[in-house]
Amino acid sequence: MAIQDLGGRREGQKFKSLLVWQILLRHTDENHPLSAEKIVELLEDEYGVTSGEHSVCRDIKELQRLYEGDEEECFDQGERFKYKIVYDGSGKRGYKVVKRPCTLSDLQLLVECVCTSRFITKEQEGRLLDALTEQCSEYQADELVRDSYLIDRGKSRNNRLPDYVQVINRAIRNDHKIKFKYTKHTLSNRTEQTPRRRGKDYVLSPFKILVTEGNYYLIAYNGKKIVHYRIDRMRDVEEIPDAPREGIKEFEKIDLRTYTQKVFSMFGGEEKRVQIRFTNDLLDTVIERFGASEPTYTKYDDTHFTVSAAVEVSNMFYSWVCSFRKKATIVGPPEVVEEFQQFLSDIQGRYE
Repeated sequence: MAIQDLGGRREGQKFKSLLVWQILLRHTDENHPLSAEKIVELLEDEYGVTSGEHSVCRDIKELQRLYEGDEEECFDQGERFKYKIVYDGSGKRGYKVVKRPCTLSDLQLLVECVCTSRFITKEQEGRLLDALTEQCSEYQADELVRDSYLIDRGKSRNNRLPDYVQVINRAIRNDHKIKFKYTKHTLSNRTEQTPRRRGKDYVLSPFKILVTEGNYYLIAYNGKKIVHYRIDRMRDVEEIPDAPREGIKEFEKIDLRTYTQKVFSMFGGEEKRVQIRFTNDLLDTVIERFGASEPTYTKYDDTHFTVSAAVEVSNMFYSWVCSFRKKATIVGPPEVVEEFQQFLSDIQGRYE
């Protein structure tokens, strides 16, 4: 709807400076200036507001003064305004916005985070991408989302996930327990998850929400030990106001900096200190998995090193070691080596 439809040309003129600013934000960037003549055309075409070139230039001068200040009137702005409008006198002459609060690389990073986060639903992804592309010019927006939908990434179907995160955080602040139903997929219905334990409520003391490997996880105490659950698999999450949390001492014993490396990356199991020998070219990969400070790294020979790290020993851990084929060897402790040998034997037996 044209601005004049809400009250005529006079009403539209009251907003003209704001509309000029919107045109500059949407249609200009470092590589795409707009002449005053073109801005006048866009005012008429997009908003139904008539103006002259001199009036538009005055509006832009005021915008420049607002965002950059001048010698006559100094604004104590600090980091409040992070825009800059300049006049490009070379080539295609015109005005353009050359500085914004977020750079294009900042926005690209945020777009990738949104697109690769599995806990964000498709509907939320669309809204967030629209909001991000509003922070740059139309030309930059096309570049930002050009590759966003090329791959159908796995997304959560739980539209209530943001609400559940708020409920859990509120329960943590209030020192209360929560209850919820936990779901799983079945072969008979692979698109919808069904409740575990025949729909019986899980009652836990929540302590921390972590984001790892693209998912939200709740770290909680179940009355016996510290456990974790995928929040996108939860349903009907509720705070229990008359149930105070338990397990504070147990939670304080864990080191969150290494918790995700030992539990989430290896999918749980009995914690043991394991020694593994790797070829030198895998050092970066091993550090990314175990960290740089907590494990012990030693040189084995000119082409190998050994790491001693506390890991959750499980089949997933053994599978991870197998992925390196001859480049990784578990060397201790003996019971872990023996269990790994049995793991390999069981696999081989399936193909004999």
